[in-house]
Amino acid sequence: MSRFLVTTLIASSFWVSSGHALAKNDKQTPDMADPTAVYSSVGAHLYTNGDLDLSAGFAWGKNLLGVESKGGFDALNFRYAHMNLWNNLGVYAESTVQMEEDFGSTATVGAISTLKLGNRLTFYPILTLGGLEVREDKWITTTTFGTYTRFKLEKGFSLGLDPFVTYGESDYNSLSADVFVNYQYRNHQVRLGYTGSSVESSDFDGEGYLEYKMAF
Repeated sequence: MSRFLVTTLIASSFWVSSGHALAKNDKQTPDMADPTAVYSSVGAHLYTNGDLDLSAGFAWGKNLLGVESKGGFDALNFRYAHMNLWNNLGVYAESTVQMEEDFGSTATVGAISTLKLGNRLTFYPILTLGGLEVREDKWITTTTFGTYTRFKLEKGFSLGLDPFVTYGESDYNSLSADVFVNYQYRNHQVRLGYTGSSVESSDFDGEGYLEYKMAF
């Protein structure tokens, strides 16, 4: 699938969904900082290295199907989630398909839970099991654990810290983290943050970013 075709498909979903969102803005507004919230959305992500990515999510009941470009459309991420399956536990399946490289594609299944500490601080621990393509047609088994962390401030602001550690076969290991400040006004969200990663003890490297998302 060409990068142009993927860009066109996601951009079309973005604009069509945007129009649909404007027509349905009377629905109850979700907490867009909550990674377990189920709602349809469109979004755009601009990084300090110049990459621009688009995302779209489609929700029904407790289910969510999402698609998002990565690395300036170098990769495409697909995700299906079923939240609040039992006692605040959600499950999901996710896959990232590399379109420019012969390595880096992933496929995982996982679970996410919710742990509230007071009215402001919430942890969302996750555990996944899956595979990583380390070179063309060579995959290893991996497991990832970590937590989404949200701290609510006042007037729509919140802070986020999302650290994750991955271990795999052949002594593979990686660390990733995302830290940001989030602002939500009605069904609009703006996020300013920094995300990066380190693979097998390499230097931690990342990019700043600005994200906009609209829920409907």
